Amino acid sequence: MLIDRFLRVAEKLRLSVTDRCNYRCVFCMPSAPEFFDESELMTLDEIKRVLIIFRNLGVKEVKLTGGEPLLRNDVLDIVSFASELFDDVSMTTNGYYLDRLARELRKRGLKRINVSLHSLKPERYRQITGIDGLKRALEGIKAAKDAGFEEVKVNVTLIRRLNDDEIFDYLEFSRRAGVTVRFLEYEPFDGNWGWRPERVVSSGEVLRRISSRYRLLPVTRSAHSTSKYYFIDEIGVKFGVISSVTEPFCSDCNRVRVTAEGVFLPCMYSLSGPNLKTMIRDGKSDEEIISAIKQAYFNKFEGVIKYVRENAMPEAVKPMYKLGG
Repeated sequence: MLIDRFLRVAEKLRLSVTDRCNYRCVFCMPSAPEFFDESELMTLDEIKRVLIIFRNLGVKEVKLTGGEPLLRNDVLDIVSFASELFDDVSMTTNGYYLDRLARELRKRGLKRINVSLHSLKPERYRQITGIDGLKRALEGIKAAKDAGFEEVKVNVTLIRRLNDDEIFDYLEFSRRAGVTVRFLEYEPFDGNWGWRPERVVSSGEVLRRISSRYRLLPVTRSAHSTSKYYFIDEIGVKFGVISSVTEPFCSDCNRVRVTAEGVFLPCMYSLSGPNLKTMIRDGKSDEEIISAIKQAYFNKFEGVIKYVRENAMPEAVKPMYKLGG
């Protein structure tokens, strides 16, 4: 079991399988990203060993992330192995390759899928992502629905004066497509756009805008959930907000991360941690690796809530494509 000094217990693992991405989203990746060399990334066997170690530490859920996880050639094998160990395996993807892989991913045991979709307008989508991919992403979402995933969510990072005029468009899309849309606050993990607090569209503002048109029925928050959900009876839509900047959920956070090159990070805002891949390649035993993980997690700091309380965001963070979404 993983317990930190604030008595938080880690039960969910975010595992990045690659830092590479076919997108260049303005709030995520620099225009000239420095990707890890292939030899620096964890191999399939190393990923398998890491997954076994975290299962033995009490982790119950795994989310596969990137970069773009579907760029990895052996991603189906990773999904198959993870699904043998864990009852709940999910993935976050930009959806570009999902139309051709959705059915096989579901067959291999992937239960839930999150698709990042930051505009419903083709030209704006290209402006944000650097690729003319909206049609492909929408086809991927449809393929995921057709493949029978237990849950298909659409994640939207709202940025003031960029895409925050599309909130009601997303609610209509949710109604038509039968997916749950989640509105995310813009976090300071961007690549080359320059995060500023005035660009953050708070969850409170999102709720005020939507409630000006619809009556919102709060859905009971699940323990440790990053999202707060609401139901709109008039149109039969459930949507979520993730207030990671203005109202962080650090107090009951139960998530940890392993980056594509094998670094264990107790928190999204952690800058360093033990490199599990290096320990494996150095011949360290499972017991030694577990000890390093436990020590790093025990020393996990309070979280972004500390920065919010002090009204000062951190000066240094890992960019999202290196961190794992």
